[in-house]
Amino acid sequence: MKQPNAPTHAAPVPPPRCRTRCGHCATLSVCLIGGLPDASRELLASCIEESAFGKGDALQIEGVVAQRISIIKVGAVMATRQGEDGQAHPVALLGRGKTLGHYAVYGHQEQIGALALTTGRVCSVDVPDFYRLGVVDRQFHACIQTHLVDSHGQLADWSRVMRIKGLQQKLLATLQLYAREQRSQAIRLPSHVALAALLSTTRETIARSLRQLEAAGRILRHDRWHCEVVRPRAAGEAPASP
Repeated sequence: MKQPNAPTHAAPVPPPRCRTRCGHCATLSVCLIGGLPDASRELLASCIEESAFGKGDALQIEGVVAQRISIIKVGAVMATRQGEDGQAHPVALLGRGKTLGHYAVYGHQEQIGALALTTGRVCSVDVPDFYRLGVVDRQFHACIQTHLVDSHGQLADWSRVMRIKGLQQKLLATLQLYAREQRSQAIRLPSHVALAALLSTTRETIARSLRQLEAAGRILRHDRWHCEVVRPRAAGEAPASP
């Protein structure tokens, strides 16, 4: 098995960390660690560290072999991919339960960057600890590969959204997919600037389209930053009772 390599350049200075209690975590059911056998989770318990991140923090660097595997516990994160112009371009929104750094288990560089859009928290394990504790077995690889496959599918979904015609429909599909990422119909909206960058438009157009979606009953605004994405009815489904 190819062992993880050292990062090609310095990673951001990590914030203060604390030990976490997985058994009390609402993200456990969709977390990489939560998918491991009980015996593996018990071995890893003392190595799992929870840390806070701030808006604008780089949580993953494209082209670098990660030193840690991290799981987003709460917060909004923008996935980016470097273009031919050398700039990082937004490609997707990441949410609760998303794994960062899983290519490091196989010694490979990360293929996307990850930039925090809000404050939040991640739970992390140093990659060498998985090997040191002997949890890198068939079930571990199966769990990692399941998350990798899911990530590929989710990126394909974001690619599909970008091909939708009409900004209003594209924005609605973005919010629906982001709600799915966050495992909740009620979400904290990314900033207008972030949505505009993702959808290649202006913040003014985003603000206008959000008002139009609210007027059409496609989203319910609770305040400036929070909304509920109305679930589309399936074919033949009767409308909900008032």
